[in-house]
Amino acid sequence: MPTISNALNAFRELLDYQYHFIISYSKKLFDILLVFDERDFHHLAGFQYLSDIDIPKSAKQLFSKIDSGKINDDILSNSVNYLKVNDSYANVKDRIYGLQYLCEYIESNNTIFKYVKNMNRYSLIKADFMIKSIVNHKEAYIFIRKRSKSDTYCICSFFVNPSAEYKGIRSYWLYRSKINILNDTEEVFIDKLK
Repeated sequence: MPTISNALNAFRELLDYQYHFIISYSKKLFDILLVFDERDFHHLAGFQYLSDIDIPKSAKQLFSKIDSGKINDDILSNSVNYLKVNDSYANVKDRIYGLQYLCEYIESNNTIFKYVKNMNRYSLIKADFMIKSIVNHKEAYIFIRKRSKSDTYCICSFFVNPSAEYKGIRSYWLYRSKINILNDTEEVFIDKLK
């Protein structure tokens, strides 16, 4: 199955879940509910960089075109920015590949950091926290921030095997779980609160 189809199917599965994190940073606790929205896919796949090909921003149209094969790996590879975005570390092909494993990156034995913009001078990312994770020998950075007009959080950026190392202040997982919103069950990965 093509990579972009795999990435979309993996992302669709995440729409039925939320992640609950409690993070300790600088003697403060941060209670984070990470939620997924269909509109997030366009940005997480890096489609904002492929401005030279026709990719709809509407999630419904985008999903339909990927499902029908009108947007596929061959079409995406026609973009001049598919393999390397000018003046950026972004690589859309790697990002789409990594998106297939986003769930595994979130759930693996990973490290959490408070993201500090000043420590990453060349980055334009606006995030609250950063997860550094390794799956299948590929390193990924997952950046999360609070959604505007909501108490929930989203993944605002995601990179696999980046050329640069991102820095932050080490924080600590106190609680990490995955909530199935269809049947209201919770799978707990870490619980240091007891």
